[in-house]
Amino acid sequence: MSKLSVHLVAWNGAKYIPYLFESLRAQTYKDWELLAIDNGSKDETADLIEQEFKNFPVPARLIRNKENNGFAGGHNQAVREMRVPPTLPPPTSGGGMRRGAPEYIQLLNQDMYLAPDYFERVVAMMDANPEAGAGQGMLLKWDFNTNTYTDVVDTMGLKVLRNRRVVDWKTGEHNAPQPPLTLRGGGVEVFGVSGALPIYRRKAIEDVMFEGQMFDEDLFSYKEDVDLAFRLRSAGWKACVSLEARAWHDRTAAGPREKSDRSMLKNRKTKSAFVNYHSYKNHLTVLLKNEHRANFAKDWPWICFYELKKLFYLALFDWSTLKGLKEVKKLWPQTKKKRNVIMKNYKVKPEEMRAWFV
Repeated sequence: MSKLSVHLVAWNGAKYIPYLFESLRAQTYKDWELLAIDNGSKDETADLIEQEFKNFPVPARLIRNKENNGFAGGHNQAVREMRVPPTLPPPTSGGGMRRGAPEYIQLLNQDMYLAPDYFERVVAMMDANPEAGAGQGMLLKWDFNTNTYTDVVDTMGLKVLRNRRVVDWKTGEHNAPQPPLTLRGGGVEVFGVSGALPIYRRKAIEDVMFEGQMFDEDLFSYKEDVDLAFRLRSAGWKACVSLEARAWHDRTAAGPREKSDRSMLKNRKTKSAFVNYHSYKNHLTVLLKNEHRANFAKDWPWICFYELKKLFYLALFDWSTLKGLKEVKKLWPQTKKKRNVIMKNYKVKPEEMRAWFV
């Protein structure tokens, strides 16, 4: 049994596979295994992954899905399959994890390139901080078109503003000054970690699972990492970033660097209709699921003003995204059920959570 289970969910990412696996083969940490799930790719992604498995340095397994189950569905499937020998049937959809599951779960995007000591650094940080349920390294921007590994920050975790807008901390900064260490093992505490390359403590995930799901599959894609960050925080788990671990990310749906409305509008124009639709409906769903009444009572002017500005803009210029409100309404009965569970298991004081909203 490996200490670290690495889960790759890939979709139409053939161009990235050789680079990703080059970095995986070079990892100095050896106590890990890889489970790759191809989400119904239409290109050569699955075949390339299978070729990379030849003489791979750690145990590896590939599952080919016939259709795209989304980011949430793909990674939830990986969790269910974790530690299951190929000769055994998969666990049921609501069954959670089997006995003997690894201590840590490392999620892996196809558009990443990891420094050789990445796994070693993040595992060491998590080992040194048992109160941490989630972690990540410092992710930098990778210009894939020119194969340039930059020193520009992609994300150092999630930052939540008082209006509940969530941004990537320090994104776009060159040679970002390192904040003082607040945790052991070269780590600094953040509100939550990005879904690009997070590592989760298995016990923490088991603590916040709902009906066997790590990520909320009602979200399908985008904001799943934000939702999980809220759930882990409310359950009393910390999140941390290793300032010593480095990886590079060719991000396709980045958030704005600045907090202004102008930067937000400029950024959304660079995204596809699919991304904008799911980002909008999922932001509202995450808010409805996780916002504590006491904190909303303190911050409702900031929250409502932000949402009304978006609503006004969408009503004038983007009806396709505004249709997400119908989906939010449709999902409300299930969202309310999940909210009740989250609030029942709330283990931190509302003011402790609110301290992260800046």
